[in-house]
Amino acid sequence: MLTFLLFPLLQTDAVTHTNHLANETSPYLLQHAHNPVDWYPWGKEALERAKKENLPIFLSIGYSACHWCHVMERESFENEDIAEILNTSFISIKVDREERPDLDDLYMAAVQKMTGSGGWPMSVFLTPELKPFYGGTYFPPTAKWGKPGFIDLLQGITDAWLNREDEILASADGLSQSLILSFPPAPEVHLPPKEQWKELEASWLNAFSQTFDATWGGFGGAPKFPHAEDLRWLFAMAERADVGAAKKARDMALHTLRKMASGGMYDQIGGGFARYSVDAQWLIPHFEKMLYDQGTLLPTYLEAWRQTNDDFFRHVVEETSDYLLREMRDLGGAFFSSTDADSEGEEGKFFAWTPEELKEVLGKADGKKAAILFGVTEKGNFEHGTSALTRAGNLFTTDAIQMRQKLYNARSKRVPPATDDKILTAWNGLAIDALAQAGMQLGRKDYVQASEQAAEFLLYNLRKDKQWFRSWRNGKAQHAALLEDYAYLGRAFASLFQATGKEEWLKEAEAIGVIILRDFQDSGTAIFWDTDGKDATVIQRRKSPWDGAIPSANAATLELFSKLFAFTQKDSWKEEAMNGFSAILQMARNNPRSFTSTLRPMAWMVQEPGVAVVIGEEGADAWREAFAKPGTPFLLPVFSPKGKPDSDFGLFHSRAALNGKATLYLCHGKTCEAPTSHPEVWHR
Repeated sequence: MLTFLLFPLLQTDAVTHTNHLANETSPYLLQHAHNPVDWYPWGKEALERAKKENLPIFLSIGYSACHWCHVMERESFENEDIAEILNTSFISIKVDREERPDLDDLYMAAVQKMTGSGGWPMSVFLTPELKPFYGGTYFPPTAKWGKPGFIDLLQGITDAWLNREDEILASADGLSQSLILSFPPAPEVHLPPKEQWKELEASWLNAFSQTFDATWGGFGGAPKFPHAEDLRWLFAMAERADVGAAKKARDMALHTLRKMASGGMYDQIGGGFARYSVDAQWLIPHFEKMLYDQGTLLPTYLEAWRQTNDDFFRHVVEETSDYLLREMRDLGGAFFSSTDADSEGEEGKFFAWTPEELKEVLGKADGKKAAILFGVTEKGNFEHGTSALTRAGNLFTTDAIQMRQKLYNARSKRVPPATDDKILTAWNGLAIDALAQAGMQLGRKDYVQASEQAAEFLLYNLRKDKQWFRSWRNGKAQHAALLEDYAYLGRAFASLFQATGKEEWLKEAEAIGVIILRDFQDSGTAIFWDTDGKDATVIQRRKSPWDGAIPSANAATLELFSKLFAFTQKDSWKEEAMNGFSAILQMARNNPRSFTSTLRPMAWMVQEPGVAVVIGEEGADAWREAFAKPGTPFLLPVFSPKGKPDSDFGLFHSRAALNGKATLYLCHGKTCEAPTSHPEVWHR
């Protein structure tokens, strides 16, 4: 990582260009700071210049771990001839999509409208009024693969702007209007009763069955993405469904998770998941690792373990959590954004092995065993005769564990992929939530401690004068927080309250909820805005209540409100949650797979889950085991090691550990059962 971070400094003797990105903190933007292209960051200087000189804007959006972004930089943005055209005829702006997902969402919608597809790097051309009129993704420097050459494209757009500007402006106006999304008015607040809800869920299960890959797991064909929220919904639905439907839902989820963690998409010696598989077998990944994937898959594998007690799933949770703590943490405790797919200019080079390399590390006999264990062949399953490691046997025998450690140590001496070490509030929220839940359910205090440290880092560095920011690096917080930052972080604070019993985390969660209602609520539709609407350079304020690569921020908001109601019993939080769930239900009835992260907590409003408060430390692990017994219904646990019987807070007031032993206080709403300190005989 150090080599990557110092890269601009080490190359100073070769630098002949420096542009307006040099003072940015995003690693992605800094990668382009010495291109001959006169790049600007998105902001006042560039946008005013475009208007003053009446030049079209070339907007390039990507991210640090993006393979094809690196390719286009090498081929085009380091090309002097292409740079001359861009510098003469355009205002060129570079945006890190992870810092500004609001801009990425808006202009990606435009590219998809124009081309029928999208991706990164995103290349879009705007009028000086920021309206898109042409776009695409990766363009080669000269025409090939059915794509126009970038240099020809720039010359064509330059000519069109000079000679047919009126046509371009009219086209841009029409395209911009077509991007405006409309949502139905907020409906009457209503969710179906329990039995009708079960019938709805059973019908939704068919939507998953129709595209389920019974051989390899997952849904649809290549490329395959994890779709963690789909799997979490299947697990949640299985706990309420009749036996047949429950088995069907659970089997789909478990089969997918086993296959995913057995393929090359999972790092078999280091832990953690790549972003997606390029094939249908989860065999060869796109090797970049994103923090958000770990943050969404950890709770999914944790739920698989809770419903089965199968150590296969627990191992995946612990290995992935350990990976985050070992390789993805800032010195202050927060988590980095991603690691690259490439190292030494080749995708996957850091992760792939040959049989000879295994023998060099392990010796001839163990090298042969490892080749069988990890599916490494002479022919290879990847490029240049190398193989992505897969799981062909038991990796938890003593011999296998020792081999994995030796391979990990040897791999650590390779040139590693670059790390994008910026701290994103939203993605850290996902990681904090996942680690807090894993630590609480598995009894891993180190995970809970790590999640608290990350949360404290965000409180200290990303919140200034009651305003939250999205991104931090090198001591600088910037970019106003978006709905997803608030929603994921608020939900994480609620999970920290569950894991620690510290009331201050619940208060922070409530404070986040108040901000969301103040700055993002649209009472007309009961769907929350993605942004607070204060940035005038974003020409459209959008809503995105459906799931994408990460759970819908609207859904995370409603889950936060549901938890706040469960823990505080304040009717105002229930009212806000019911409003939002009712709005989404009318869209989700016929399209459930787009809204699974909403449907999962929506069920809590149909049948309120129990809140299981465990007071006391001695014997608390026995309660964790009791809650994790297969067949135990879903509960919202809260562990308070010391208890606060003198607290005014309802969950803790007048509640103490009986006879010094961890004691369960189980409530459904305002109805509570008698306390018990005997987990060995407790069952639901």
